[in-house]
Amino acid sequence: MEFTITWRMPKNESATNQSPSVSDALFYREEEAFSGVNKIAQKVMQDMEQVFGYAPQATTDRNQLGTNVVLYGTVGHSPMLLELEENRLIDLSEIKGKREVFLFQVIDRPFDGVEKALVIAGSDKRGTIYGLFHLSERLGVSPLVNWANVKPERKESFSLSEDLKYISKEPSVRYRGFFINDEWPAFGNWTTTNFGGFNARMYEQVFELLLRLKGNYLWPAMWSARFYDDGPGLANAELADEYGVVMGASHHEPCLRYGEEYKYLRGKDSIYGDAWNFIKNREGIIRFWEDGLKRSGKFESVITVGMRGEADTAIMGKGATLADNIQLLREVLQTQNRLIRENVYSNLSEVPRMLALYKEVEPFFYGDKDTPGLINSEELEDVILMLCDDNHGNLRTLPTEEMRSHKGGYGMYYHFDYHGGPISYEWINSSYLPKIWEQMTMAYDFGIRDLWIVNVGDIGTQEFPLSYFLDLAYDFEKWGTRAINKTELYTKQWIQRQFSDGWSEQDRSKIFNLLTGYTKIAHIRRPEHMNSNVYHPVNYKESDELLQRIDDLLELADELYKRVDESHLSAYYALVYYPVVGNLNLQKMWLLTGKNHYKAKLGEMEANKLTEQIRACLKRDRELVAEFHAINGGKWYGMGLSEHIGFTQWNEDEAQNPILMNVLPANKPRLLVTVDGTTQRSEGSSWHINKLGMDDFLQPDVEEASFTISSISDLPAEYKITCDDPWLTCSKTGGTLDGNENTTEVIQVRIDRSAMKGETEGYISIQMPLGSCTIVVNAAQHDYSELPDMTFVDTKGYISIEAEHYALNQEAPRQNGDVSRFEVIEGYGKTLSAVKAYPTTQYFTAGKDAPSLEYRFAVEKDGLYDVELYMQPSNPVTNDGTLRYGIQVNEEAINVVNALPEGYRVDDWNWAQGVLNHIRRHSTTASCSAGLNTLRIFAVSPGFVLEKLVIYPAGKKPADSYLGPTETYYTGKKG
Repeated sequence: MEFTITWRMPKNESATNQSPSVSDALFYREEEAFSGVNKIAQKVMQDMEQVFGYAPQATTDRNQLGTNVVLYGTVGHSPMLLELEENRLIDLSEIKGKREVFLFQVIDRPFDGVEKALVIAGSDKRGTIYGLFHLSERLGVSPLVNWANVKPERKESFSLSEDLKYISKEPSVRYRGFFINDEWPAFGNWTTTNFGGFNARMYEQVFELLLRLKGNYLWPAMWSARFYDDGPGLANAELADEYGVVMGASHHEPCLRYGEEYKYLRGKDSIYGDAWNFIKNREGIIRFWEDGLKRSGKFESVITVGMRGEADTAIMGKGATLADNIQLLREVLQTQNRLIRENVYSNLSEVPRMLALYKEVEPFFYGDKDTPGLINSEELEDVILMLCDDNHGNLRTLPTEEMRSHKGGYGMYYHFDYHGGPISYEWINSSYLPKIWEQMTMAYDFGIRDLWIVNVGDIGTQEFPLSYFLDLAYDFEKWGTRAINKTELYTKQWIQRQFSDGWSEQDRSKIFNLLTGYTKIAHIRRPEHMNSNVYHPVNYKESDELLQRIDDLLELADELYKRVDESHLSAYYALVYYPVVGNLNLQKMWLLTGKNHYKAKLGEMEANKLTEQIRACLKRDRELVAEFHAINGGKWYGMGLSEHIGFTQWNEDEAQNPILMNVLPANKPRLLVTVDGTTQRSEGSSWHINKLGMDDFLQPDVEEASFTISSISDLPAEYKITCDDPWLTCSKTGGTLDGNENTTEVIQVRIDRSAMKGETEGYISIQMPLGSCTIVVNAAQHDYSELPDMTFVDTKGYISIEAEHYALNQEAPRQNGDVSRFEVIEGYGKTLSAVKAYPTTQYFTAGKDAPSLEYRFAVEKDGLYDVELYMQPSNPVTNDGTLRYGIQVNEEAINVVNALPEGYRVDDWNWAQGVLNHIRRHSTTASCSAGLNTLRIFAVSPGFVLEKLVIYPAGKKPADSYLGPTETYYTGKKG
């Protein structure tokens, strides 16, 4: 017989009320249980209320239990679990001594009168809590049920198999959590409006979210807040401890003291002195730290150690040497270790501590060739060394094989939000799951397995990537390195959890397209980093094609919005609609602005229509924020307040809305012809350019191209199109533009290659008021039958290759019997995908043990060619400043090159361009032969991720664009 819960359970008015008389209770509550565990059980009962329509009852009296019951407890804090084990109904040895593990098992007749019981036994407090929430998840309750008002599907009954026995895994990463940061104006206004401040009422919501997502570690808000004072008093810390939430502090807040505390307590008469300076105010700073440890050392924490300057700055002035800084930091660590030993626990090795190797602290750790750093120092023996990304989602240095034996282990501080250079991004989610997977799996592979923390800014709209980040940290075996190209599967499962009730499978498929679509576009360029000069307005049609993608997604989002049920509107708006539409509307605004500027400079009347569209986008942006703040009674009020338009500096200072350009019409009828995807143009004057080229059909797989006719005046202007070539057809043969309502006409040109009869050129004539323009259609047909499949052919003066379109993926055997090889990461990067060598930790020698990719290409002439690689903007995994790959053309010698410029560092101009553009380009020159050539790319350094290759005659770079030239033709290409 199954364990069953039904809607017929005796009704309790609400899970938040205690019934004075209980019978047939579902939950058995032990007096010995942790209070936090009992509170979580209460939340699970509230979940059941949403599933079944009413809440089950709980009792401490076995005589009041029903026939089917839920028994929960924690090893070492549950006489009931011991009794069940003594009666051989459960085996606690399977979870004892393990970290955050739970047993989830159906048993028979645990007590008199009880037929079936679901036992949830935790190895520790968090294990029990995760086990209780596991029941909610099995019931179909989302971890975002309360945070984002995600409604579960209603059920009449719920059953578990009578032989069910499930033991959870130990989490892959020991400490897993997030950092509430950059919290003003958004999060700060939200919590002040809804909860009255950064208090325990607010942290109740945050802790629940963290635990439901199987996290356990938090850095609290700290710009203006004081976690240990705002509860009020210690209420925040006491609540965290009750729930088993491990508290930490950011990279510049040591010894359980938050940055704002010192600002609040300092002064000329303060016992802590008036200078955050370990040299000038050593006694005051030590006392400040000591009092923090005395006050908060009793709570479960990871204690931040080290010292940085105030407000995220360096500890010493610019005149200090590296040796000076290292010695001062060593003295700081020695002092802090002594204070922790005296005030927290005498066995220092058992006190979790963390040093963040953030910004300037990183060189203090490594030192240089003349100055030994703190690496391998006694002061850091048991300390978690927290490495960091570059604040824009790209890892920096990682543990070498020798370093991985460090006793304290390693952590990673990652960013979904950042307030800093080159440009901040704090508004709505712009993180992309394939990128998170690629970076964080590499971190884990390099031995970073003790602490993962991600800066989520205000939390709002970050729920999707945050869920993924914490699931990856919890179950790396399921979602990690071996789960390549599983982010789409994860996305579908995440959507199923949030949108099961009231949504069809077709609806969920549309939400999938929305989430993957907008995050891909945001990954190409974050919304805060957009401006009118990012995408080229015409080259390769990159602006027009992206605008079409955006419009399709906006239409899809609106379609769902218009018919969503009121009870599900809040969740849809917060988790999907607002981040999708907010992001894409802003991207659209800047794309239109770029086109507006370009067309205005050509005198096109279309520019004036574009200004109205841009105004509409800006108006829509403001409306979206207002709607977000008003929905569900103001639940999200404040969360949309972060500045996000037109950054000209690293922060919002001097930000500019789009500059609009209007055109005054010409004095007489005039038209302009432009070949789409190029900058070619003509008004038809016999004195000026009146012959244009259309090269699209040089690619054998292209069957349609286009040109555009545009008004230069607001007077009626006629055009006439003639083409005598039977193998070319135009979508129109004539028409009139008035420069007001009708400002442009796109003419589609189609080719019928079967009717060419050896011809290689066609001619389209456009008669306009100032004369005529001829478009020469180049359509030479070549015989590529002798070229092998996957040979890219130079038909346009350059070759563009998506990295996954190699001809050969050459594996390299390893000594352990495995192989090294490149893998395709689907959807990654700015265009199609990317390739990366695995294992990620390996250094290779090109031509010996390195995996390689082989590309085939054919050019018309012998000579020197530039080979430009488009790569993910990875940083070196060591502090040697190199990221190498090998390149070989034909059978020439392999050239091993450094993709980074000399002196590269995180914070210089080259780095800034990489993180803003989400790409790094690097060129080498090679000698190629007329006809077929072979290009091999060898993996050398870890972190080399290739997205695209562009080959062109030396010095003759293809037309400028943000995404680079679109992929050109290759033999064997399927339509």
